[in-house]
Amino acid sequence: MVIVTDIDRFGRDVVFIVKNVRQIMRKGAVFVAIDKGFDSRSPMAEDTLANWAVGAEQERRRIKERTEGGRKHLRVQGYFVEGQPPFGYERQPKPKGTKTPLPLRVVPEHAAVVRRMFALALEGSSVFEIAKRLRQEFGKVKAFGRAWVLIALRNRVYTGRIAKTAVRPKATRGAVQLPAEWVPAHEAIVDDETFNNVQLALRDRRRGRKAQTESATANHLLRGICRCAECGGSVAAIPVPRSSRHKVGYYVCRGHVEQKEKGVRCKSSAWLRQPDADAAAGEQFLAFARSLLTSLTRPPRQIEKPDFAAQRREIKIARQRVVEFVAKGLFTVEDVKVELNRLDDSLAAIEAKEAEFKETAGNDTIETRKHAHAYVQQIVDEWSILHVDIQRALIRVFTSKVEATKDKQIRITWRDPSQISAAHGAQKLPALRPAPAVAALPAPSPVALPSPIVAALPAPSISAREYLGTMACPPASVERSQS
Repeated sequence: MVIVTDIDRFGRDVVFIVKNVRQIMRKGAVFVAIDKGFDSRSPMAEDTLANWAVGAEQERRRIKERTEGGRKHLRVQGYFVEGQPPFGYERQPKPKGTKTPLPLRVVPEHAAVVRRMFALALEGSSVFEIAKRLRQEFGKVKAFGRAWVLIALRNRVYTGRIAKTAVRPKATRGAVQLPAEWVPAHEAIVDDETFNNVQLALRDRRRGRKAQTESATANHLLRGICRCAECGGSVAAIPVPRSSRHKVGYYVCRGHVEQKEKGVRCKSSAWLRQPDADAAAGEQFLAFARSLLTSLTRPPRQIEKPDFAAQRREIKIARQRVVEFVAKGLFTVEDVKVELNRLDDSLAAIEAKEAEFKETAGNDTIETRKHAHAYVQQIVDEWSILHVDIQRALIRVFTSKVEATKDKQIRITWRDPSQISAAHGAQKLPALRPAPAVAALPAPSPVALPSPIVAALPAPSISAREYLGTMACPPASVERSQS
């Protein structure tokens, strides 16, 4: 016999409770919950067990919400509640009589290491090289592993901001953070420009190589944004070989030239000449941009908001139905896991659609379309003189998919005009002109001090301009006699 005071003392997960209680009953034992008056020998035992199991799971969620509610509240207010502060910061002691934490405080000796790390990244050093240099220069401070350096370089907390939502859920320590709204909260160690430039350098640098802007494929328009239409893999940009009869670069699926998992290669991929592929992509972009000018002159569509709350209720009802099927023995444990994972994926898709709808509906207005129209018109007028990096960035944000087909064609799927207008309203489109570099002004030359004799002379009572103005006529020029 298994005796517990309440169902939630045995477990707070529906699947766990139902599975184990049924297993106890199959073994011929008795399960009793004193407070609920539950006895597995009762004829209605299986019917009531599922309801109480659901109640126990809901109670667990309420406890979790109460536990994490305080952290969420402080996070929204801009306080750091993510555990150990990043290297370079420390917590300030709380004032007596209060539980509210204070903003993070900079540790000067550690902040110097962080600034050095970001400076090395801007100079073009790889993450491996940065870690090695930091161990050489500051070996007594920290171990400075490669993974630690990568996570630190991508940590936006160093800009003086705090995320209002968790960027690494479930205590993961991945280098890539989830999207979030960042608010100013404490003193910054690195400025925004330095942080953003480092992110661009990390994105363009792969496997310890220098930034791709220095590579032989820097002028390849579709570099890094094209996928293979046959296998879905990335398309590699092949530079012009130095010792070859070929005079142009090429695009080809990486699965065609590099052995993929289990030795499977993309055999259907074709080699595309880089000038032809870039020209085709540029022509398609200009054609879409001209059609976009017409679309942006129309007012935004009145899109009816989907009932996301009703969709969530359907997911909740489906979860309840799964519990009932488990109680009746219609679902196995594996079936339950598969079905619950499917419902979780559906709920995540609903959340993503709701976030996308809020962003599009809030930023796609008549005013934003007017400004987006002027932006696109400038692109059409200046496309031929724009830098290839800007052209590549424009293709990246204006498209949802760029594919290279086996018949040597470039196939592009464009974003909806409402999405482009909303992106312009949210200031997510790239600037068409790089920020001008302001040259440092030369230091002023030191002013020569007058000699002691000149300094001792009295100040003149009348200026030279006033003296010349008092003359009735200009002085006559003196002619020299020629001998």
